[in-house]
Amino acid sequence: MIKKNLSLSMKIILLLLSSAILAVLCYGLFRVNVTDFYDFVYSIENPFDEEQFLKDFKKEAKNISIYSENKNDKKDLKKLLRKHDAYTNVYIYNTEGNYVDGSFGKVLDESVGFTPIYILKSDFEQYAFNNFTNENIKFKDGEGDVYVCSMHLLKYIKYYFYCALFVSLLIFFLPTFIFIRKKVKYINLLKQEVLNMSQGDLNHPMTIKSHDELSVLAREMNALRTILDLNYQNEIKIKEAHYELITSLSHDLRTPLTALRGYLDILSLHCYKDEKQMDHFLQGCIEKTEQIKDLSNKTFEYALVFEQDLLPKLETIQSDKFIQYFQENLEYLELEGFKVEKETDICAVDLQLDLSMMKRMINNICSNILKYAKKESPVYLEISIKQGNLKIVFENEKKKDIQQIESNKIGLKSVKRIVEMHHGQFFVQDLKNTFTLIITLPYN
Repeated sequence: MIKKNLSLSMKIILLLLSSAILAVLCYGLFRVNVTDFYDFVYSIENPFDEEQFLKDFKKEAKNISIYSENKNDKKDLKKLLRKHDAYTNVYIYNTEGNYVDGSFGKVLDESVGFTPIYILKSDFEQYAFNNFTNENIKFKDGEGDVYVCSMHLLKYIKYYFYCALFVSLLIFFLPTFIFIRKKVKYINLLKQEVLNMSQGDLNHPMTIKSHDELSVLAREMNALRTILDLNYQNEIKIKEAHYELITSLSHDLRTPLTALRGYLDILSLHCYKDEKQMDHFLQGCIEKTEQIKDLSNKTFEYALVFEQDLLPKLETIQSDKFIQYFQENLEYLELEGFKVEKETDICAVDLQLDLSMMKRMINNICSNILKYAKKESPVYLEISIKQGNLKIVFENEKKKDIQQIESNKIGLKSVKRIVEMHHGQFFVQDLKNTFTLIITLPYN
């Protein structure tokens, strides 16, 4: 759970802290084991042969005076003491333990270079100065204790130090480098996927990794891709529906218009036998006009369903006026041979409705009843006030040959759209033999 709440910057900070701790521990491990490194050097080779050095020193010491104040004797002593390499120190003490003379290795005179690096390096080198050998040697004028300090390990310790420093820095920088490189690769992947989106590829989902700002960005881009793809698919469907509607209307309008023009030509030329035939042609004109009206209604319903920016023009309407319009349509159903059973339980309330849309909704419901309902069975209507809503329920029994009736379901879609635009609820239960429609509309 903690990982999910970490930001990218916090991850980098924690990674740097962890890497720094590991680097310090690694450096400390190298530092602790420096004596083991010295033992390893001595196991493969002897950097300095103390015995041979003292043996050669003894041979020449017999002819050198260490207590004489003569300048030549002092020069000879200095000359003897300097016969060593740059990594060796030689000291002479008398039998009483007093310092007589000595010579230091030239390695101690070398420049230290960059101070912080020298301080770290000198910490590794401190054990390299502890290799002391001493022996009592006879000189020309007496005996003296000769101390030989070997610093030859300094030749090797610098490589060990630089190795420790390199490994520690590698442990410090490498995890951060790998982490950042991984994030950069992920950013490049997201960039390529965004470019693919810009070129129209909306089917490929965005890659979502880890739990930081980049994954949030990927999720939001994926949500945007989904919305764009959905809008694109809806646009395609709307274009197809537009094309089908125009094609269908142009085909459906041609037939009644042609027939209407023929009837009107006959009537205008008085090409009928008697008044009865004239009434027949007039009735034909009325029927074709009704067909054209129905087709124009379909156009309005289609625009209502698919027009996204259409808003209702609300006005205050009393419930009595709304029910009266229902009553007019129910009377028309009864004239067409339907039996309507009504149950009205409503008090006088003010409704905020677009009356033209409500009339369209009622017309569509009644048109569906005319088209699909069975005349032999009653149509049930309930209008009531429940829980602060105006509730309308239609229920009817369906015709047996309903599958043969051509329909594009646009009527019910327009009803649903009108109800939703008035912040109401729309429910349909379409069973094998019965059809139930429930509409609820809020009121003030």
